[in-house]
Amino acid sequence: MHIVGEHWRLEKSGKHVELCWIPSHIGITGNEKADAAAKAALCQQITFSKLPATDLYPSIGQYCSSEWQVSWDSCTSNKLHAIIPIVGSNVMKKCLNRRDSSVLNRVQLGHTRLTHSHLLSGEPPPICSVCQIPLTVQHFMLDCPQFTVKRAKYFTVSSLKDLLYHVNDHVIVDFIKDIGFYDQL
Repeated sequence: MHIVGEHWRLEKSGKHVELCWIPSHIGITGNEKADAAAKAALCQQITFSKLPATDLYPSIGQYCSSEWQVSWDSCTSNKLHAIIPIVGSNVMKKCLNRRDSSVLNRVQLGHTRLTHSHLLSGEPPPICSVCQIPLTVQHFMLDCPQFTVKRAKYFTVSSLKDLLYHVNDHVIVDFIKDIGFYDQL
């Protein structure tokens, strides 16, 4: 397409362009030698040579990722699968400090000290003081009416997946700090 455009531009500028078809490499010494070498290589016996293992790393990595994805896709009842459907797509954000990154990862997993420490202590699960239902990440991040005004100040989303994929990480961390849960996660 570039050649057609260039031809049109030259013709428009008043230049005459004549195209000439050349049927083969006949008569061009370098091209004839290249053709002869290519044909001679077809007759040679294939020899096996050792490859460094590092040449195989990309293929092995791709195969492992593919197998891992198949396994991950069979875990549809896993709540994390709904948030991170693609293996390897969740990488640590370099723009956050370690503590903020840990808090964000706990929110993403849905397992925080606030919502799950009862499993280790043997106490009953925590209950939302306003709604009187089990306290979950979903509840305090998206559903609890106690945080509606503060939530609207930071984001408006309808699911944890939307929150984690479409809201800036710093905004999420700031919201968690504003509602007073940062040190409890």
